[in-house]
Amino acid sequence: MDIKYLSDAKGTITGVFIPIEEWQRLQKHYNINEEAAADSGKQLRQELAGALQKLKRDDSED
Repeated sequence: MDIKYLSDAKGTITGVFIPIEEWQRLQKHYNINEEAAADSGKQLRQELAGALQKLKRDDSED
């Protein structure tokens, strides 16, 4: 997965960019639609945050 981190001028991560193919896979897996309420993705956000932390750990072990 080709994840890109977005940061501000101070180097603080402010966002994450994932390829559209990965986003579409996540939408399908978690039944996300574009009309969902903003807070309906709480579980997805938590799971994505956990997955990103795991990726960071895995990358740092290389």
